[in-house]
Amino acid sequence: MLSRFYRHWLESYSGIPRSIWILSLVSLINRVGGMVVSFMTLYLTQHLHYDIRQAGYVLGSFGLGALAGSYAGGKLSDRYGYHPVQFWSLIFTGIALFAILFVRDFWIMCVAIFTLSLVSEAFRPANSVAMQRHSTPENRTRSISLYRMSVNLGWAIAPATGGLLATLGWHWLFIVDGTTCIIAAWLLIRLLPRPADEPVVTPLVVPDTAPDAVLGKAHVTPYKSRSFLAFSILTLMAAMVFMQFLWTVPLFFKNTYHWSEANIGLVAALNGLIVFLVEMPLIHRIDGKRPPLSFVRFGLILYALSYLAFVMPIAPLLAAMAYILFISFGEMFVMPFSSNYVFGQAEKGHAGQYMAVYSMTYAVANILSPLMGTQIIAAWGYNVLWTIIASMAVVSMVGFKLLEQRSSHFKLAVG
Repeated sequence: MLSRFYRHWLESYSGIPRSIWILSLVSLINRVGGMVVSFMTLYLTQHLHYDIRQAGYVLGSFGLGALAGSYAGGKLSDRYGYHPVQFWSLIFTGIALFAILFVRDFWIMCVAIFTLSLVSEAFRPANSVAMQRHSTPENRTRSISLYRMSVNLGWAIAPATGGLLATLGWHWLFIVDGTTCIIAAWLLIRLLPRPADEPVVTPLVVPDTAPDAVLGKAHVTPYKSRSFLAFSILTLMAAMVFMQFLWTVPLFFKNTYHWSEANIGLVAALNGLIVFLVEMPLIHRIDGKRPPLSFVRFGLILYALSYLAFVMPIAPLLAAMAYILFISFGEMFVMPFSSNYVFGQAEKGHAGQYMAVYSMTYAVANILSPLMGTQIIAAWGYNVLWTIIASMAVVSMVGFKLLEQRSSHFKLAVG
């Protein structure tokens, strides 16, 4: 059985272009150092002694910067190409991380975190356009999964390393994170130089009043596609559910379970390790067998179960393990198939803007998630937060079902 799984695991990587491997390697190096975000809440509350509400506002500033950065990254990618946007985003992110190490004032910290997020999040839509341009419809979902595998391998390493570095001194997190950003930029230039002429897809022009059902393959900008905007709103809800993993779950482990930063990092690292080992063979087996949104819906059910584990009368370690297991498998169903849906929408033009809107949904979630989570914790406690978050996952799941039914009806009508 193990040998069969191993062969299937290797087979799932075949046929993926070299350029996708390089983009994934760059992201792995970058994410290995991505430990500042993982421990930002603890850094603000434990080291700088901000109260929980102040920490929420700083993290909200991160979300505002991500929103602006995602929009700018999409626009700049369409205008100047995805390659320079990726490079300069990594360079300026490294510089910003070094600078934040010296910030102590609350208001300056809000501005600094906003700036960090702005320059770092500009990378996402540019990187997504690069993934789209270097993959084909036949290998796209697996290419997305390979990229996510590299991100999650980095995520498995980053929190565990970050937890250990925090015990040596919080400044090491910023130094290592900033350094890996610079290294990732250097690798991008060396291994995947900018093409002499980056491919530009000229969007097909259709009347603004044309309904989504009759646009066919000639899509206008994402801001005029009602189905894509509905998809984005539902993705926003799903992202707010998942992002509690970054913003409030570490606080819960610290304040309720009284775990050390090192133990919190090790538990969080299990998420990246599980996704790294399982996602590629899982996607290879199920891709194309059902519509993408049906897999997204199943993942949202797993999201809901993950947070409900915290309100069950079970031992803390068992609850934490159940949470990590459910959230990890939920992520494997939600994120690659959501991304593939967006890539399909962006194929005929305005790719940077489609990727930007998708990134902006996560940016808005980065604004709302910490603000909502910290305020609910302060007012009513963790159990109320977990119940609300699980309910949001269910509502989002129902919304995706309705969206899928609407799209099916339109296809039948047009056909």
